Amino acid sequence: MLNHIHIRHFAIIDQTELELHAGMTALTGETGAGKSILLDALGQVLGGRSSSDNIQQGADRAEISASFDIDRLPAVKQWLVEHDLDDNDECLLRRILTRSGKNRSTINGRPVSNQLQKELGNQLLSIHGQNEHQQLAKPAAQRKLLDDFSQSLLPDQVAKAYDAWYKANEQLLSATDDTQATQNRIDLLQFQLQEFDALDIGGINIGDIESEHRWLASADKLMQLSDTAIQALDSDSGASTSLASAIAPLSELVAIDERMQEALDLIESAEIQTQEAASLLRNHASSMEHDGNRLSWLDEKLSTLHRLAKKHHVTINELDAIEAKLRDELDSLNAPEQHIELLSKEVDALAQVYKDLSVKLSRLRKRQAKKLSETITASMQTLAMEGGVLQIDVTTDKSFVQRHGQDVITLKVSPNPGIKPGPLAKIASGGELSRISLCIQLATIESHAVNTLIFDEVDTGIGGAVAETVGRLLREVGSHVQVLCVTHLPQVAAQAHNHMQVSKKVVKGMTKTQLHTLGKKETRDEIARMLGGAKVTKKTQQHAQEMLDSATG
Repeated sequence: MLNHIHIRHFAIIDQTELELHAGMTALTGETGAGKSILLDALGQVLGGRSSSDNIQQGADRAEISASFDIDRLPAVKQWLVEHDLDDNDECLLRRILTRSGKNRSTINGRPVSNQLQKELGNQLLSIHGQNEHQQLAKPAAQRKLLDDFSQSLLPDQVAKAYDAWYKANEQLLSATDDTQATQNRIDLLQFQLQEFDALDIGGINIGDIESEHRWLASADKLMQLSDTAIQALDSDSGASTSLASAIAPLSELVAIDERMQEALDLIESAEIQTQEAASLLRNHASSMEHDGNRLSWLDEKLSTLHRLAKKHHVTINELDAIEAKLRDELDSLNAPEQHIELLSKEVDALAQVYKDLSVKLSRLRKRQAKKLSETITASMQTLAMEGGVLQIDVTTDKSFVQRHGQDVITLKVSPNPGIKPGPLAKIASGGELSRISLCIQLATIESHAVNTLIFDEVDTGIGGAVAETVGRLLREVGSHVQVLCVTHLPQVAAQAHNHMQVSKKVVKGMTKTQLHTLGKKETRDEIARMLGGAKVTKKTQQHAQEMLDSATG
């Protein structure tokens, strides 16, 4: 519910602050006073398209803020939580318009995009204008009207099924399109793989090639180092001889002093390990030989590997993965039949899901169309269209594949007995269209997720007893949700639970609009003004009071 609105420097509103209440609130004022400005301001704070023309002349910026009670809007609460914008049971929207066009939007004090603010605004408040019937003439609006009334998840499920089928079908069409680009890609892959095949390294690991190349390239140095080490260990003056020379005297020493046994054990162990090390070095040196041919082969392969790695922008150790990827892609391009077959099966399966859901949606729409038609027709009888009929046709075409299903929804109307129902915009007059539009809005009131509804002069073209009936209907709606009604009819305004007046005055050569809430006496006088014009008499005041008493009686 809309609790509070604050407007500053917007259009011809200098500054105004309003507290709004539950029930039906009438918004009235003289022609040209600026009743629509309040709705324009609300549209801005709910994410509507902005213009610097909306900023009051002489001001640098305009500000609009609106506070909503969302206690009865669990979906809005969840939306705010998901976007990290939650703030208990209240929601504060603010919009700042600047001359430079750098406008700012906030939700609960946090900056947001205008698109996000619009997304939230659509869940908080709904505005129904006097030209609503013009929108209802459009097929998409008629379909949405019926689907909203149904309050079913099927339309969304059909849309998702269509999206899945469409995506898979696009992939299938792409796969079956034998373009020159595809052939060029195959040629390139074959050329690249020929370079890998030409390597002919016999399945040897690239790491092993690098290791062997390092070993062969250093073979002479390795042999020299091995000989030096052997001499140090196993020559007449080497470590092994020296250790052996120490064993005899140590043995005699241990015979006299057993505490030296550990030293003898260590020397004997060292001699054995030294001999084993020398033996390993001799064996390794004897197996070493400088193979120049093998080294040249390894040089060539490593050079080719580095060239390929540079070409594919990887290290040589990543070439195996690159080769595998190229072969997989070539296999998929060279064997399109299997790929296409799999895609075809997927497309057929998704198409069947879409068709099954569309059949269910068509059945639901036909049931709901009958129910909604009867509800609107019954409402028309109370608005001076006795015998009038509204008919909602649902025509299904199985060859018609669209995101919204396989149905064409058509609203047809017969405003008077004896007239064959025809398209909404062609059959009814302006006043009839306005009344039928109101009947439709009232019939679908429960399908609105929002709990604040604004009716902007939807009573245009009616009067007398019909206007009173419209007022009573709006008052009844106001007992369930918050209703703000811009009206020029006293019969409608008299039915309101609350009343606000829009007035304008010239201050220092500038026209300014003011909005304020009326008390009981002020409400009576405003109704009297609407009845009798500029001059309010005791008679019109009495008549106005009778209308107000009748509404509350």
